[in-house]
Amino acid sequence: MGEPEMLQTWLYVGCYTTATTTGIHVFDASDPEGRLEHRSQVDDITHASFLAVSAGRDTVYAVSETADRGRVIAYRRSAADGSLERLDESASHGSSPCHVSVDGDHVHVANYGSGTVASYLVGDDGRFARLVATRQHDGSGPHPRQAGPHAHCVRAAPGGNSVYATDLGTDRIMRYVHEVSDEDAAMSLADETVMTPGAGPRHIAFHPDRPVAYVVCELDNQLVALDVDDKGRLRQRHAVSTLPAGFTGASTAAEVAVHPDGHRVYVSNRGHDSIATFAVDRPDDPPKLLEHVPCGGRTPRHFAVHPSGRSLLVANQDSDSLVSFALDDHAIPHRAEPVAVVSQPVCVVFVEAER
Repeated sequence: MGEPEMLQTWLYVGCYTTATTTGIHVFDASDPEGRLEHRSQVDDITHASFLAVSAGRDTVYAVSETADRGRVIAYRRSAADGSLERLDESASHGSSPCHVSVDGDHVHVANYGSGTVASYLVGDDGRFARLVATRQHDGSGPHPRQAGPHAHCVRAAPGGNSVYATDLGTDRIMRYVHEVSDEDAAMSLADETVMTPGAGPRHIAFHPDRPVAYVVCELDNQLVALDVDDKGRLRQRHAVSTLPAGFTGASTAAEVAVHPDGHRVYVSNRGHDSIATFAVDRPDDPPKLLEHVPCGGRTPRHFAVHPSGRSLLVANQDSDSLVSFALDDHAIPHRAEPVAVVSQPVCVVFVEAER
């Protein structure tokens, strides 16, 4: 048996922008140890705060997080050099869009400012075919930042028709259901999961093998594990702090991700400026905190595990840095290595493609 075919890996970095800075950077990230080589950039987007890649890996979607005219933009990705070419764009149907995800031939967007979510059908070429639905969230919470709804993430569960929208402002997770026929497509609200008052659910991630979802709550710094039943309904099972015992400083949790092998969950803490690693080996036990590792900068808004599973890359927004961590044999980050300087990085997405 021959050696496995090498895979080319690209990294796309979304950034908040000024008049003189770049919205999206493109790096060659084929080195599984985390080293990067800058290849190109995209300057035609303002505040590219979140990115997502199509299932075919040939289209990258980005939201432009502007308060007055939110947009979602599709870029064609070059297989040769990873560069991006603007393909299409649409209104985000709300203000300050902060999240985008891809679910087959659907693209979903969360608008933080207006508390709305939007779903689109896209064609085989990656262009927006039509708007399927917009949904307005309602409500508030006890925290000063919860005067109204703030949709923060919208993501489909693997292998089903449920789409989950976390709302930081209302302490709820909305579950929507796709209804698709030969003639039409729609998205309707199926149910809501009520979280702890003041929690501020921000992002959701799914276990690769088990019917379990993990939600990071920004305002109370909790990692919440929820069971997912056969209809897609959520039931909270465990909640654990993302911060060290006794920590009293200001901090807000940001991103949550599951290692590809399913044994570790990671959370970033802004303020404490750390990456927390949790063991989730035992399905019935709460996530077990293993270690906090300094993020190597300030305000780790986002991070991603390299497709090889051997390193983790952190976007430190307020120190303008990308920092790579090797993952040891227990998938715990160590050996922080600054690998690039970019202005206000807020989202990192790897794309693996055959050479």
